[in-house]
Amino acid sequence: MKSDTITDIFNGILSLIQIIIWPAFAVFFVTYFGDSLKTLLNNISGLTLKAGPSGVEASFTRQLESAAMLGAASEQKKSSQDSSERRENTDANHESQKIIHAIKRVSDPQISEELLTKKVLWVDDGLEENSYEQKALEVLGVQCSFSRNTEEAIAKIKASPYHAIISDIERPPDDRAGYTLLEELRRSGYYMPYILYDRIILPEHQSEAKRLGANGCTTQPTELFETIISALIGDRN
Repeated sequence: MKSDTITDIFNGILSLIQIIIWPAFAVFFVTYFGDSLKTLLNNISGLTLKAGPSGVEASFTRQLESAAMLGAASEQKKSSQDSSERRENTDANHESQKIIHAIKRVSDPQISEELLTKKVLWVDDGLEENSYEQKALEVLGVQCSFSRNTEEAIAKIKASPYHAIISDIERPPDDRAGYTLLEELRRSGYYMPYILYDRIILPEHQSEAKRLGANGCTTQPTELFETIISALIGDRN
């Protein structure tokens, strides 16, 4: 199968996702199929790309699964900040557009291949709350390691430097633990990209993150995904 045909199919499937897999559906999708999700996606890609190279098919499958995970993460975050049904529907449509845009970026074969070599350390005392976001990266081949406190994170980074760090802001007993870790890393000569991700981000959090040189500071799963991808591969046209 020619590469332009594969691209057309991929774009067509992404358009279909844009129409029918808004975040609320993605939650159902992930919950209902559970461990069978990857098998299902393999079957879907097999129907459309069975004549294509196995590497292209595997990459396509990972991108579909990552889109579903981002949708689930976005819906999970919104459920804790609920508003009117009208606003929820509007936000869902807008979020699906953002997810499609983010996933299209990693559909480039060179980028897809490069992500397989990247390592990210995720520091958070409530790691379970970010499981969908973590899986959205991991299914693309990004190697995620985890720490629940600043001391353990520093030890891991010194033992095996990472390509990027994701951290929450508050970890008891330090209400600015995310900044503490960033400052300690910079003092120790580590300058890998650093992204702050938490349930609540106040204006003062944003300004402090900017002052300390963080690459991003957000509550939104898709924004986190785009920021970390940019940090891992650099800005490319």
